[in-house]
Amino acid sequence: MSEREPAAEVDGTELGAAERMAFFSDAVVAIAITLLAIDLQVPKGSTFAEIGAAFGANWNAYLAFLISFAVIGRHWISHHRLFRYVRRADTITIWINLAWLLMIVLTPFLTQFIADEQVDFAHFTIYALAQTLQILIFTALVLRLDRTDAFRPDTPAHWRGLEGWFGAMVSAVAFVVSIPTFPLLGSWAFVLWGVIPWLGGMLEKRLLRS
Repeated sequence: MSEREPAAEVDGTELGAAERMAFFSDAVVAIAITLLAIDLQVPKGSTFAEIGAAFGANWNAYLAFLISFAVIGRHWISHHRLFRYVRRADTITIWINLAWLLMIVLTPFLTQFIADEQVDFAHFTIYALAQTLQILIFTALVLRLDRTDAFRPDTPAHWRGLEGWFGAMVSAVAFVVSIPTFPLLGSWAFVLWGVIPWLGGMLEKRLLRS
């Protein structure tokens, strides 16, 4: 890890910037999650059978919604846990966070790429690469906060060490690995987005105990 910049006193402006950035980020994430549902088709029918058939006809769109809901939710959980311990935010940190938010607000748009009944390789790849970039930006955010001594004194040590970036990088690997497996697995490649981070979490706990 690179050397940290000299610690500086935290003034009201820096503290306010960190708090406002966290609140603003939460609001943007909430809006992005809401936008996911706007394009969902309302099932038509006057009987349970007709409504069930309508659901079945649009299953791919509903699945894409659930995938992106889980993806955005995972990104937000990491961001929320991180910013519980942030006491200051400089200009570079704010711009990195804005880049992270850019990827969040693009997710509802990118969801349409995987909402077709037959997802093609190009659209699957674009979605996976976008999420990989999102994770890399978050990792850069963690490293910037550590470098500028922006964490509170009571910040758990793992945010400054292995766990601060290991989990994020495993998730990035999941998206990257899913790309070459898509021609073989088809839609089953989506499963890798959940399985690999789960296995990475188990490995991470083992490494931290050793």
